[in-house]
Amino acid sequence: MQKIEPISKDIVLVGGGHTHLAVLRNFGMRPMPGVRLTLIAKEIEAPYSGMLPGLVAGHYTYDECHIDLLRLANFAGARVIHGLADHIDPIARRVSISGRPSLAFDLLSIDVGSVARSNDLPGAAEFALPFKPISSFWPLWSTLERRMGQSDRPRNIVFIGGGAAGFEMVLAAAHRLKQICPADMPKLTLVAGRVLLPTLNARVRNTAKKSLRGACVELIEGDRVTDVSKTAVTLASGRVLPCEQALYSTSAMAPQWLGQTDLETDDVGFLLTRTTLQTSKHDHIFAVGDCATISKHPRPKAGVFAVRQGPVLAENLRRMLRGDPLKRYHPQRKYLNLLSTGDGRAIAAREGFSARGSWVWRWKDHIDRRFMKRFQALPSMGDMDDEEMRCGGCASKVGPATLTAALDRVEDDRSQDDAAIVDDGGPELRLETVDFFRAFWSDPYVFGEVAAHHALSDIYAMGGEPNTAQAICVLPYARPQIVSEDLYQLMEGARAAFAAANVKIIGGHTTEASETAVGFAVSGSVRRDGILRKSGMSVGDALILTKPIGTGILFAAAMRNKASAPEVFGVLSQMRSSPKEAVEILRMNNANALTDVTGFGLGGHLIEMLDGSDLCAELDLGSVPVYPGALAHAESGIASTLLPENLVLAINVKGTSMMRVDNAIFFDPQTAGGMIASLPALNAKNAINKLHKSGYTSASLIGYVREKGFGDPYVQVFGRFGQRPRSMQMELGRPGQSTDASSLVEGT
Repeated sequence: MQKIEPISKDIVLVGGGHTHLAVLRNFGMRPMPGVRLTLIAKEIEAPYSGMLPGLVAGHYTYDECHIDLLRLANFAGARVIHGLADHIDPIARRVSISGRPSLAFDLLSIDVGSVARSNDLPGAAEFALPFKPISSFWPLWSTLERRMGQSDRPRNIVFIGGGAAGFEMVLAAAHRLKQICPADMPKLTLVAGRVLLPTLNARVRNTAKKSLRGACVELIEGDRVTDVSKTAVTLASGRVLPCEQALYSTSAMAPQWLGQTDLETDDVGFLLTRTTLQTSKHDHIFAVGDCATISKHPRPKAGVFAVRQGPVLAENLRRMLRGDPLKRYHPQRKYLNLLSTGDGRAIAAREGFSARGSWVWRWKDHIDRRFMKRFQALPSMGDMDDEEMRCGGCASKVGPATLTAALDRVEDDRSQDDAAIVDDGGPELRLETVDFFRAFWSDPYVFGEVAAHHALSDIYAMGGEPNTAQAICVLPYARPQIVSEDLYQLMEGARAAFAAANVKIIGGHTTEASETAVGFAVSGSVRRDGILRKSGMSVGDALILTKPIGTGILFAAAMRNKASAPEVFGVLSQMRSSPKEAVEILRMNNANALTDVTGFGLGGHLIEMLDGSDLCAELDLGSVPVYPGALAHAESGIASTLLPENLVLAINVKGTSMMRVDNAIFFDPQTAGGMIASLPALNAKNAINKLHKSGYTSASLIGYVREKGFGDPYVQVFGRFGQRPRSMQMELGRPGQSTDASSLVEGT
């Protein structure tokens, strides 16, 4: 039996800066037994600052200059918390995260970058686009770029700041805008302040000025901006520059929240550190990158220093845990500057040396791509056996055939409804349900929240109101303080979901095992005349699905480190939403039958409804919403471990286009999935519109219910997943009338 190493230490990394990227890769290459890493990141994709001008100029795609933090964290075996850290308590060793409980740590490292200083530039915060933080700049620039193709596009654009960032960005913009509007280019102006590129020598500055003239960029030196408005930029000299859009890259400042902690900072808010990269007062807290300044060796805020701090920080974190002396980091005084000029050329500068040309750009491009490759083309995580790759969530449940065979031997009579009905003789019926599964996600707060919503959906699917819940929690082996913290995070996530539903947690049970799992027994009630069952379908009913499908495939892909951060976090955002309002809308539109889509997949749960109603259905697969990425992963052969057992139900589905990929999605097990409702077809349009307005933007009409003839399959499908919906003529149960499915929903 393989020995399981209990978790003994928690390292928390705040921010996805360049230094932390190196730490994650380092721990992925050489894991430290008993040590758990957690990354708290506001952005799920980390931009590489050195390639941003090339992205603006159109030389790079978005993916080429961004690092997927989820994939990198998975490689490192680290948890990912998508959130904004906003306070640190160094004594209690806790970091606060906006909108959720604070998190405990043994060692903490901070790498949150810097922001553009706008305090001394009136109007900049309201009317100008800052280059930093980069993650915020790119969406704003993309919006501006789209505006350039419109009739009201800006005619005058002013760039503020004559440092390297301002110089590179104005030339990148010039190159890109020539492609977008070659016949009607806006006027570009760079206000450099005292001098262009003040940290570089006169020879480099002269070369840079030639590049600006060649791109038709007006350069203003010896003057500074004193005010920015919606239509103009005012200079200290009194000159007013007409301006429909301003962008600025002034001196950097630290994120304000760092100055509100008990950590020591310099005059502009940067954390002060020692040469060991530890903060000045606290041995167990490190700070690196642009947000920190080494007291004995202050340097400009440049990516070259953050990159070179990575190996030192990784080694010092290990040494701290072992109790060994720490390494010292001494930043170099001289370093190479490579400045892109937007046109496929670049300037190289170091001390008295300078050069310009396309070969310099190729050199810079090679360096940047080599850096990105270290974090994008990660070493193989190795082949896992079937046991290691077993899925979590509803994909970890027992399959329908196995479950039925067992229950047929122990139960004389059982309902296929979502919750058990207990008749106490009162005006309301009591509803009881229980759900339990292994973790599919490493963040215990989010996992607890999703698991609670999933358990509540059984009560809602019966038309009931949940009242109380009891928990069953399984925690991984760890030292007692870590077990306590994990349980706290897990239950706080569940409590948030239950509190929103006015459900009280009244008890529970805990145990330890090799991995996290959680379950909830939920009690509720429903009026006798308000109960909804799976078996209440009527001929002519429309079928509405409230959420996309594909969670099983996507989390199976995430286990293999194939799913991207946007794919996974996009799914999680919907899994964390309550189905309560959707059920209320469906009930208001006279839903005849309802169930939540969970372990047996859309196909399995729809077949349950049709079997209980002795009816069949026609479905347009093209109208079924599927989570982004799920179809592509299914086509590559990725599937959840429960899929093979779910596929025994495929005998009940017929359709000439029902191929392997379609079956994989149709029977994909869902965790915290949507509701599927059978309701009068004439109410479908109103129901869909109400669902969309209430935030269920993926809700779709997917088919109709029909009479079942002898030998008919339960489900007849048309089209394929991911294709444009076909125009389905379906009987509505009224002689001589039919309705085009696409006409029932506004805008379809």
